[in-house]
Amino acid sequence: MNSGHPAALVQSKLLYDLCVRLGENEKGASPTHLLGIAIKTLDDHKYISETAVNEFVIVEGIKQKLSLIGKEEVATFRDLHRKLKTHCSILKNKAEIIALLSSLSDLTVPSSRSDKVLMEMQINSLANMESLNLNSKSKAWEKNWENNNATSMVVKKTTPITTGTKPHTLSCASPRAVWSETSGHFDQPNVSEQTIIQELLYSFQGIEGKVLKRDSTSSGFYISHKFQLSRPQRRIVERLAELGWLHNKLEAFREADRHRSVSKGLIAQALNTVISSELTEFYRILADLQSQLHQQTERSIESPMSEGASRGSGGSQSSLNQPALTLLQLEVHTRLPFTRLRWLVAVCEACQDKKGGALVSTVHGFLRNGDKYACNIVHTLLVAVCKPLYAMLSRWILDGELEDPFQEFFVQTNLQIKSDDQLWHEKYKVRESMIPSFISMAQARKILATGKSINFLRQVCEDHSPVNSREMLRQALEKSSAEALFALDQHSDLQSLMDTTYLEISRRVLDVLNSKYKFMEHMQALRRYLLLGQGDFIRHLMEILEPELRKPASELNSHNLSGILESAIRSTNAQFEDVSILQRLDVRLLEHSPGDTGWDIFSMDYNMDGPIGTVFSSCTLSYLMLFNALWRAKRIEWILSLMWKRLTTSAKMLPRIPELSPVLQQLYLLSAEMIHMIHQLQYYFLFEVMECSWDKLISNVQQADGLDDIIKAHNQFLGRIKAGALVDDSSEELSTQLRTIYDLALQLQALEEKLHVCVVREVQRRAELEKYIEEHGTNNNIEGQNQAAIKEFEQFLSSTRVGLRVLAQSYQEVVKRFLLLLASHPEISLQLLSSRLDFNDHYKRHDTRLAAPLTYQHRRQSEVLTAFSSPHSTFRAPSEPL
Repeated sequence: MNSGHPAALVQSKLLYDLCVRLGENEKGASPTHLLGIAIKTLDDHKYISETAVNEFVIVEGIKQKLSLIGKEEVATFRDLHRKLKTHCSILKNKAEIIALLSSLSDLTVPSSRSDKVLMEMQINSLANMESLNLNSKSKAWEKNWENNNATSMVVKKTTPITTGTKPHTLSCASPRAVWSETSGHFDQPNVSEQTIIQELLYSFQGIEGKVLKRDSTSSGFYISHKFQLSRPQRRIVERLAELGWLHNKLEAFREADRHRSVSKGLIAQALNTVISSELTEFYRILADLQSQLHQQTERSIESPMSEGASRGSGGSQSSLNQPALTLLQLEVHTRLPFTRLRWLVAVCEACQDKKGGALVSTVHGFLRNGDKYACNIVHTLLVAVCKPLYAMLSRWILDGELEDPFQEFFVQTNLQIKSDDQLWHEKYKVRESMIPSFISMAQARKILATGKSINFLRQVCEDHSPVNSREMLRQALEKSSAEALFALDQHSDLQSLMDTTYLEISRRVLDVLNSKYKFMEHMQALRRYLLLGQGDFIRHLMEILEPELRKPASELNSHNLSGILESAIRSTNAQFEDVSILQRLDVRLLEHSPGDTGWDIFSMDYNMDGPIGTVFSSCTLSYLMLFNALWRAKRIEWILSLMWKRLTTSAKMLPRIPELSPVLQQLYLLSAEMIHMIHQLQYYFLFEVMECSWDKLISNVQQADGLDDIIKAHNQFLGRIKAGALVDDSSEELSTQLRTIYDLALQLQALEEKLHVCVVREVQRRAELEKYIEEHGTNNNIEGQNQAAIKEFEQFLSSTRVGLRVLAQSYQEVVKRFLLLLASHPEISLQLLSSRLDFNDHYKRHDTRLAAPLTYQHRRQSEVLTAFSSPHSTFRAPSEPL
């Protein structure tokens, strides 16, 4: 027996004693089972003991692990390691001890659930093995030890481990003999290492061989059951075979994209191209390894003894003193390609069902990690997939042309839109799903507006003048690369040039609209004619239209009304307007219902075609609603004004008809209430709403950077006016009450006209009777007729008084309801309008709801009085049902 035999016995005994001690702490785990697991672990890591332990490498590895926990742990370890090196001279094998402690720390807690399951499987498999009877196999152990001494595990000297247990019969067996008895046999390799390496090189290219077979289901590789490998070899081969699986995944991705019936687009093709380039570089590395292996094989054939010498020395050098390619070296050579292909596969799987800007965003998302090498890989992919996007972006912002056959760009065009009037609003949109993650929504809208403005100038405005910054941007884009696209920030030169180009082209659009197409003049015309800002024209038009509009709606002729409109223009200051504006004014008749008059269907129209139609065409219905609301209010004001004049005339007849006084008093009171109501509403509509909104619009237009800002400001202007004129959706109930007030005013007009006609006729009758009596005298017959006429007239006055009383009562109820809605409205200006309409608390005295305190119950603001001193208050009351 050689000299190593006693040492092996001591090592076996110590290992078993350690397993006994561990078995005492772990319930249900026998020492024999634990010993089997320990020997298997040591046997699988045999090749580590054959390599010189590098203390520096081990220490740095521990620091890296601790850095994941925290900086304090790294500092503590560094301090302890320094003390170990300087103050502990007893220990000789410090590097080995540190390596052992590092390995134990890795085995303390399973790194994943799969490791835990694997350990449980090992324990369960060992639990089914037969118990070991080592006393009867001591001679077999000695023979096994002699035969395997050259390959047995080398156990370094460590600090002694003392146990409280007595030696067992297992102490006379070597670790390898114990594991041999436990597992049944060792895996004896029946294939050379060079063959294994060659098989791995084939698998890296997706080619199966004799040893490594390809799994058609998973596209991976497995070791054929016909061949046996040592456990360390098997572990290395299984790890390296994953590289072939990664290669197959990339090849499958390429082939799937190549044979797809409908292409995913240019950006997906760019990704496919860069994957092909990466695989080409991977093949180059494999070719170098294959060449090295081929040279090694030739040397082995030429000098068979050198192979044996090389194998005896661990395979580190050949007979020609050249480095031999071993499995461990192959693992080192493929470490970077393995990492690279793993990241490529991860990116390809994430981009499987994506295209265009969404694919670019997916690739860009992989940049958000702390691995510098991975970032470089993703950066290469991102530059490649951004090239088509960069080309489309450059073409769009420079020429307004969109070449996007696969709908990959974040600007989409509607090819069904042929009309120039819809170019700005409908033809081009932002496709939000295709906006890359490194481009914000604000940037995307600016890019959209830049190309859209170019097309608007050329197609709609017929302006082809050059833009200075556009040429500078073209030069910058030609000098830059696709990398500049995802490196955009607010301070980059390219972003600054893009912003400058956007502003210059947008302002060019505004300049052309103002100078060539008189945009501001058309806005003024809309305000003067459709929003009734030209008072003399509106009043005269209403007077000369009145005979026509009194007719039934079915009898109206638009040609006659257009002639009256032209007559009103020639008779007022409207005649001095620009011809291009007057030509756009026209009459529109709405759909009529049975019983409607001309007043119900008449409306003015302003033809909004050409470039200015881009701003106004979508607002035609809003202007129609506003004109009808303001026209109706102006008509009621005009009617009440005429009625007041007639009442003044009727008052002069009181000396002749004294019984008319009570009726006239009622008429005066009711008409005065209505006139006050209409005057306050007109003041509110035309000044507080119209003028303030117009002033805000002009300010926004002057500060606008582009046409979108103009459109936005104009829409806000119309929104404020619609809300103030009570024609928006939130004011539907108020609008209903207001129309009822208008209807009551029309009823009062009809009643007053009838009274006026009767009074004039009665005055004439009495005047004629007085004249007849003066000339011819009187008789019983004449006196009887006179008394009958007076009685009939008094009955008419009585019925008129009753009608006035009913009308006044109805008006009071409607106004109180209207005031209550105004007072409880969340808009402060309408609450103030309610106070102004009932400035002397006339209606409050007749309605307890109006007289109630300003509480939350009616959504009234307790601070309403402070609004007088704070006209810019924007406080809104919460919405609550009355």
